[in-house]
Amino acid sequence: MRKAEYLFSYATEAGTGGDKQKFWRSIMRFESPEEIRAAILAAVSVDLLQFQGQNEYGDRYQMTITIKDSSGVARRIRTGWIVLTGEDVARFVTAVPERLGR
Repeated sequence: MRKAEYLFSYATEAGTGGDKQKFWRSIMRFESPEEIRAAILAAVSVDLLQFQGQNEYGDRYQMTITIKDSSGVARRIRTGWIVLTGEDVARFVTAVPERLGR
């Protein structure tokens, strides 16, 4: 799951999508992409993925999971997945924290 490396290391400029590494490193206190990967996979159930529509690449799915940060606080994380056209495997696309009130 190379996207875990992206979540762990990718920083954007202010106002362009948020600093992913700040959330995963500073708030969640994960120390490696492997930790992020393990936490996401432990919380996801393929049977509970919710269909979101199709695009030119395939079928898009979403699932909101709960992951505890290093202090034990449960955080809701929205994950995105895709099943590419002609395949039957859900591939991880992204994970973003849900904002309060959403």
